[in-house]
Amino acid sequence: MNPKISIITVVYNGAKFLEQAIQSVLGQTYTNIEYIIIDGGSKDSTLDIIRKYDDRIFKWVSEPDRGIYDAMNKGITFATGELIGILNADDWYEPDAVTKVVNVCEKYSDGEVFHGLLKRRDIEGNLKYIIGQSSDLLPKTMIEHPTCFVKKTTYQRYGLFDTSMRIAGDYELMLRLKKHQVKFVFIEEVLANFRDGGVSNSFKQVKETLTLKYNYGFISGFKKNLLLLYFGLKRLLP
Repeated sequence: MNPKISIITVVYNGAKFLEQAIQSVLGQTYTNIEYIIIDGGSKDSTLDIIRKYDDRIFKWVSEPDRGIYDAMNKGITFATGELIGILNADDWYEPDAVTKVVNVCEKYSDGEVFHGLLKRRDIEGNLKYIIGQSSDLLPKTMIEHPTCFVKKTTYQRYGLFDTSMRIAGDYELMLRLKKHQVKFVFIEEVLANFRDGGVSNSFKQVKETLTLKYNYGFISGFKKNLLLLYFGLKRLLP
């Protein structure tokens, strides 16, 4: 079997690290990949970098969007592959990431979300630690979204990213899929690298995440408010 895999990168003024992300996709050991780049109308040299690889990119667009999840949804609508991976412009895949995912997908044909281990790195790219966990822990913490590959039919059945979310839309989607008893398959191998420094490391993310846990019934309103107070005070302390 040689299923087509779609990979989407969303970017806005991401020239500093984008080329590494692109090369990690185009350099995969697996070859049946369609690569889609959604640019939000960058003003730096992002478009020059994309044009360097124009003949190897399935589709790319550059236009204003309504945020990162709107851009991701746009990419998903363009995708024609059986599985869809989303790689942010600051991150990059291991060379055999897609091969590993496809091999496991063939073994677990009833799986719908495939995810694995992640190398977390500092802004300079230095390794900090390796992380990854089963989707059984989703009520407590998010799985590693840069490693996730979701079936196109799953998006069609349960919907795309909620564009009302600003930071934790990936977590909301995973909680929604878990609620519908979608089968998650954890691959105990490193698939991707995540670079620290984005908006995901913020109090806004904490607030959205706690609200999601409350909305999905994993914590009480009292606990949500108590944790918001704790993290709010914590960021004010020296």
